[in-house]
Amino acid sequence: MSESRSHSEHKAKSTRWLRTAFLIYGMMVVGLLGYFVVFPDTKTHGTQGEGAPVQTAAKAVRYEAVIANWNRYRNKDARADAR
Repeated sequence: MSESRSHSEHKAKSTRWLRTAFLIYGMMVVGLLGYFVVFPDTKTHGTQGEGAPVQTAAKAVRYEAVIANWNRYRNKDARADAR
């Protein structure tokens, strides 16, 4: 009877270790996938000598908004100086 208990205890320990190892491995894989989704590679794949990052559409829209805000500020400042 004691032999069957020790065998089941051994099996439970090995199952627990396997489950723990699988969880650690899964967390590493999910972490790496998350890292590459959050920080994608922005280098160009065209010519090797360029080295300039690819400009995305979101960046272009942001730059246009900054330029529009700056123009609005300058126009408001020019109207104040004209008074």
